[in-house]
Amino acid sequence: MAKKDLPVIKVRKISVTISAILLIIGFASFFVNKGFNKGIDFESGLSEKIQVAPVGLEVTYNGDDDATLSVSNGDLVLETRGTNGVQEQTFAVADNPTAGDLAQAMNAADIGLTVTADEASLDSSTLISGYGFPATLSENATQINFAVGGDIKIDQIRDALTDLGNVQVQTVGDESNQLFSVRVGTSEEDTQATLEKAVSDDFASAFGEGQFVVLESNFVGPRFSQTLISSSIYAVLVAMVLILLYVWFRFHIAYALSSIIALCHDVFLLLGFISLFRFEVSSTTIAAVLTIIGYSLNATIVIFDRVRENTELMKGSSFQDIIQHSVSQSLTRTIMSSVTTVLAVLPLAILATGNIQLFAINMIFGICVGTYSSNFIAPSFLYWISGGKKVIEKKNEDK
Repeated sequence: MAKKDLPVIKVRKISVTISAILLIIGFASFFVNKGFNKGIDFESGLSEKIQVAPVGLEVTYNGDDDATLSVSNGDLVLETRGTNGVQEQTFAVADNPTAGDLAQAMNAADIGLTVTADEASLDSSTLISGYGFPATLSENATQINFAVGGDIKIDQIRDALTDLGNVQVQTVGDESNQLFSVRVGTSEEDTQATLEKAVSDDFASAFGEGQFVVLESNFVGPRFSQTLISSSIYAVLVAMVLILLYVWFRFHIAYALSSIIALCHDVFLLLGFISLFRFEVSSTTIAAVLTIIGYSLNATIVIFDRVRENTELMKGSSFQDIIQHSVSQSLTRTIMSSVTTVLAVLPLAILATGNIQLFAINMIFGICVGTYSSNFIAPSFLYWISGGKKVIEKKNEDK
C-alpha cells in the first residue's frame, strides 16, 4: 500500500524548500518594486483615462427649449425639452459618414443648432463621448472629439504632467489609440475638482484646448483609502482566526495550526505573485485572496477528515503512512475540482479586461497554489507538529 501512495511526508523537505524559494522571490520582488502596485482603492488620488483626440465638431444652440446632446450606439442624439414635451432626434453615423456630413445634417434640421466642422473629413464612426456627456447645449460651443489615432508618446504625457508631482502614466491598449491611464497622488488639501482641473490644464497646455477627452475619472481621498486598507487586513485576519477555531474544534490543535500555516503560505505566495508581475492591488484582489482561502481550506479539510477516518481504520500503520494514504485517496477528487474550476475561470483570464481579468488570473494562480499546499504543505506540517504521532487518538484518550 505504501508504494502506491503519494510520498507526501517523504518529500516534505523538498516541498517546504520549494515553497521557501518561491516566498523569498515574492518578498524580494516586493522590496525591489518598493511595495505593491496599488489601485485607486488603496492609494489615495485621482485616476483618469484620457484619450488624446482632435475636435471634429463644435455645436452651439440658441433655441428656447432645454437641449442635451449624447452619443448612443455611436450616433449623435439630440433631446429637447419644452412646452411641446420631450422630442428626440438621431443623427445616424451610417447616413453621415464624415464629420462634415454630420454638421450639414444637424444644421439642416432647423432646430436652433449651429454646427461647425473643424475637420470635415474625419470618419464619423470614430466620434467619442467623454466625461462631460450627455452635454447640455447652449450658446457656448460644445466640442465633439474623434478618435483618429496619432503619434503622441507616453513620455510626452509624463512631461506634460511633471508639475503635479506623484504621477503614474500607462498606455491603455495599442499606443496608436492615444488612450492613457493617469494616476495622480493626493494630499490632505486636494479635492477631486482641483486635481481634475490641474490635469486638464496641463493637457490643454501641452496638446491644445479641447484636444483630449476624459473617458473616466475616479477619486479616493487619503482617509478613505487608509480605512479600506485597514478593513481589508482585518477581514483576512478575522477569517484566519475563525478558521483556526473551527479546525481546532472539529479536529485537533495540530490540524488547526497546519491549516493556518498552509493558508498563510497560499496568501503570501499569491501576494508575491502579484508583486512580481506588478498586478494592480485593489478590493478585487482582497476578494480573490478570501476566495482562495476558502477554496484551499475546503481541500485541506477533506484530506484531514480522511486522515481522521484512516487513523481508526489503519491502527497498525504509522502516522506517516496514514497521512500519505489519505492524501492519495483524496488526490483524484482534489485535482478534478481544481481543473474544473480553472477551466471555468480561464476564459475570463484570457478574454476579460480590467479588474475582472486580474481577479481571474489571481484565482488561477491561487487554485494551483492551494491544491499544492493542501496535498503537500498542510500534511507535512501536520506530521511535524504532531511529532509523527496519531493526534486523533491522543485527543480521544484525553476525552
